[in-house]
Amino acid sequence: MSEEAREAVCKKAETMRRSAAATGIALAAALAAACVAWAAGADPGLGAAVRALAGAGDGLAREEAPLDAAQATELFREANALYAEGAYDGAVSRYERVVGGGIESPDVRYNLANAYFKAGMMGRAVLNYERALRLDPGHEDARANLEFVSEILADRQASVGGPMSVLFEDAYSRATAGRLAVLASLSYFILVGAVTLGILRGAVTGWVARLAVVMGILLVVVCGLLAVRLYQERSLREAVVLAPEVAVRTGPGEDFVLEFRLHEGTKVRAREDRGDWIRISVGGSDLEGWLPAGSIEEI
Repeated sequence: MSEEAREAVCKKAETMRRSAAATGIALAAALAAACVAWAAGADPGLGAAVRALAGAGDGLAREEAPLDAAQATELFREANALYAEGAYDGAVSRYERVVGGGIESPDVRYNLANAYFKAGMMGRAVLNYERALRLDPGHEDARANLEFVSEILADRQASVGGPMSVLFEDAYSRATAGRLAVLASLSYFILVGAVTLGILRGAVTGWVARLAVVMGILLVVVCGLLAVRLYQERSLREAVVLAPEVAVRTGPGEDFVLEFRLHEGTKVRAREDRGDWIRISVGGSDLEGWLPAGSIEEI
């Protein structure tokens, strides 16, 4: 092959490599943008953060809310003042008005939970701490207060497994679908970038190859966790007992045998609906049965 022909082939190969690199980067960017956009809808906390950034951040969501930002802020301040004065029932009513006005914020839910706790309503305190954590899994104050309240409930639920199991469960509880989607998109972006860099260099070797392998493994693991999380979010219904005490029976009706009793604040999983009754199970145990639907509220 002549020198001119060899140079033409090299130039063509280089052009193909650059084209592949550009295509890979474009695909990665598109996937990252799509995952972030999807995550904003799949994860209420992340969605609220994205909307807050887009809306120049009043700190409160305003989307189709009967309350505007000024009204919500004023009610929130009134509720905080009443809480500081020890008027917990008044604080609860105003926080609830903010929430009922379409405002979803982890801080509002957290303050509402604190007010319910001070008012002696443990079930609703647990419910709102849980809702605050659904909106923001990294809300450490809500997590700490929930752990404190859980220790003084009548139905104390012990952790299952050793320290490593508890540590893993805590980490997994913070890994929402939105956060996993963002991590998956970033892993994919870096993986494509590493492979593209290898193509431009002529070979995927050395540290580029090691980075690609690590990102590939991370992407597989994160996608697996994301699939599990999405399945759980679509199928797992968690609720909190709000009644001071409720009888759990072997079937959906008062004429069925009493199995055990649950008390206010206990977290359960709703398994099946039948009329005005729900079949539930208690996490970390083999307890299962039916109770009236009105005695619990889903998180």
